[in-house]
Amino acid sequence: MSTSYYVYAEVRVGTRWYNLNPLMKKPDGSWNLRPIYVGCSSFFEVFNHMEQYRTGVGIPDDMSPELRSVFHENLDEVCDGWIKDTTWRSVYERSVIIVPFSKGVESRVHKDRPHMYEGYVEKRIITAFELNEIEEIYAWLDGSEFAALSDKEKKRYRFFQWDEPYGEYQVFRAIYERVCAMFYWFDFADAFDERSEYWKNEPGLSDVRLIVERS
Repeated sequence: MSTSYYVYAEVRVGTRWYNLNPLMKKPDGSWNLRPIYVGCSSFFEVFNHMEQYRTGVGIPDDMSPELRSVFHENLDEVCDGWIKDTTWRSVYERSVIIVPFSKGVESRVHKDRPHMYEGYVEKRIITAFELNEIEEIYAWLDGSEFAALSDKEKKRYRFFQWDEPYGEYQVFRAIYERVCAMFYWFDFADAFDERSEYWKNEPGLSDVRLIVERS
């Protein structure tokens, strides 16, 4: 049975945490909060990296109301299907970690580099990679190596940027970009109590935390 991972985000203004996850309105008028990112078994190494920087486990008492609604309402209620007398609080303490965004994700991303690898690659290899005929690119030239080629040889190559199909970098990059987008809209939409309080405690990405659930 495969493992799923759900990444949620919150931002702190002053002493209060606010939701940074998308809220989608359903046809019946109710709202559905969605994670910043959903991963499967290939997320395992990313989770292991995040876990090194965890600051807590389980459901924090100061979680934003919107995100809190995703989890079981009564944490002290016994969870069916687990060992006798196991409560939801105990379940979440085993499956949920709290991670500073700046350490768990931001530190792994080159902000001006959308892909892990770049260089001059033979055109036939690029075609095979894009058609999924090969899973990885093993050989490429950097700028100085490409410049040393003859004009005829250069025609065989093209500058290319790529990630490994199941590589970690594209996962970190996706989480980073989505959190940054939600952070921008949080400010732009005045999604907090008072602008004066926001100005006094203007948050940065260092004030963002991730709530990561493994199930």
